[in-house]
Amino acid sequence: MSSELAELANLLEATLTDTLTPAPDAYVVVAEVIHGPHLAPRLGDGLFCSAECAEYGVRELVRDLSREQGGSGFVLPHEGRMIGCVVTRGSRMWSV
Repeated sequence: MSSELAELANLLEATLTDTLTPAPDAYVVVAEVIHGPHLAPRLGDGLFCSAECAEYGVRELVRDLSREQGGSGFVLPHEGRMIGCVVTRGSRMWSV
């Protein structure tokens, strides 16, 4: 393999690795049952670039759980981040 071809292969490998490797500071939104009959944790949609962007995902997941489980939910700030809580008719309390 020529040196130019080897350089091109290395550049391509580095570019693809950088493109396909998730950012180390991605934020995920998760809801877990903290009281009542157990269910598997629920992931929100997508990854977020910051805690501020993840607030949208927290609000969305609280809304979705409230509708699906037939309950009430709210979102409040806690230590600089938004957290959510959903209380359902099925005697579950979710923390988001």
